[in-house]
Amino acid sequence: MDHLYIRHTVGGRLFLDSKKHETNFTVEPAGSREGWKLIIDVPDQTQAEDIIRHHDDLNIFFVPEGSENRKTWFFTTHGHVEYDEAAKQVIIWADGRIDYDV
Repeated sequence: MDHLYIRHTVGGRLFLDSKKHETNFTVEPAGSREGWKLIIDVPDQTQAEDIIRHHDDLNIFFVPEGSENRKTWFFTTHGHVEYDEAAKQVIIWADGRIDYDV
């Protein structure tokens, strides 16, 4: 199972961990925008609001299934993060990414 987690850039506070919180997510090209669109199921509105409130200070990490030594760091330089209340999804528009070995 792919793994996604979101941390605060200052202090490393964990906002969301797809394994710990048992949540689904997708990562796809952003379409008309440059970058990537991360769609994360977040049924807890308080948790979603916390992520939105810190939209300028998010480190988003993606670890593909079976890849213990490879990680992708997604980030948004403009803080484009939104919450689709009807779908209960946080949407992050990442305009940067760095793939690296751990």
